[in-house]
Amino acid sequence: MQVRKSPKKRQVKNGLCKRGKYWWVCVKRGGKKIERSTRCTDRSDAMVVRDSLLRQMGLHESGIEVKGPFDTPSLLSTAREWAKAHEGVVAPRYQEQMIATVETHFGKWNHLPLEEITTAIFEEARSRYLSTMGTKVLHGKTIEMAHSIGGANRLIRLISALYGWAIKRKMIPQRPWQLQERKVQQVPRVVLWPEQVRAFFDSVGRHTRSRSITLSIQLQVGLGLRETETATARWEWISWRSEQYTPGATKNRKTRQVPLPGWLLDILKSEWQRQGSPTTGLILKAADRRGFTKNAVRAAGSDLGIEGLHPHRLRATFATAHFETGTELSQIMQMLGHTKEPTTMRYIETRPRGAAEAQARVAEAMGLGSPHGSPINNIGV
Repeated sequence: MQVRKSPKKRQVKNGLCKRGKYWWVCVKRGGKKIERSTRCTDRSDAMVVRDSLLRQMGLHESGIEVKGPFDTPSLLSTAREWAKAHEGVVAPRYQEQMIATVETHFGKWNHLPLEEITTAIFEEARSRYLSTMGTKVLHGKTIEMAHSIGGANRLIRLISALYGWAIKRKMIPQRPWQLQERKVQQVPRVVLWPEQVRAFFDSVGRHTRSRSITLSIQLQVGLGLRETETATARWEWISWRSEQYTPGATKNRKTRQVPLPGWLLDILKSEWQRQGSPTTGLILKAADRRGFTKNAVRAAGSDLGIEGLHPHRLRATFATAHFETGTELSQIMQMLGHTKEPTTMRYIETRPRGAAEAQARVAEAMGLGSPHGSPINNIGV
């Protein structure tokens, strides 16, 4: 006689029970048993799905409390918590952009829990962004312009950073949406060519009386520093004996040594003596880290016919000048603080006239023109 074993009683804890390889939501409402499969094999993932299912069924409002650490906060509250946790870690402007993105472009969804921001919701938010207008300050004037694909890609990067932080904090196990950035048509980048630097410096002197702004721009051109790296520059990071500068607060936290050119060394020695020959302290005494050289750089660029020039493009001037004079690419990478060649090559610009001269030489080789004349326009067939 075969004895049948009694079925093992499934244990329900915090509204979850295991059936086979999947976790199920098992709760009671009004004496009625409700069961739903989470389709999750991991308990942590199942707890996230459990909370979402209970909200959809309105069980939280009915007084049924589900305990657990995976009660997901809303998108807006997460963004505010992220901003609070990153005070002093990221730039204030980046914090403002994160909050503004969630409040403005996810306005009707920012009260939803993180796991309920689906791909469809994100696509709709991006479509609304591209169909609306934004504002931009250009030459001191606020103008209205349509949102661009590049701006939409930045929207994705901001929310991706927020979700990445939430995953690390164990708020959610993974992103509930998948969205790729769209390709953007590149436009020619403005550049200050090496032979324009002297006239550029003279123009900067006419547009600002701030010694900090002038010296910051000279450091950016002479050492290839970022604007924020000039704002944190210190006297103790200069080696007067070896005539080198070692930035102590870099973007990638890596040490690099940059030789000081003679003209910049003379300027720094003069400023050092003017400040009383300090052994330590900031080189720039009045530097605001949020684009404090932007207006002077743009105004001086406009005087030279270079519209839209901004401080970070001065690194391109530094890289291009070294490349054209024969400095090895590895040395340019080291001075800029890069670890990959493609990154450095984005800062090196090529001359348009060089391509035009090459075209003329090819035309001469084909018998269709000469370097001193125009190619033949009418070719017999």
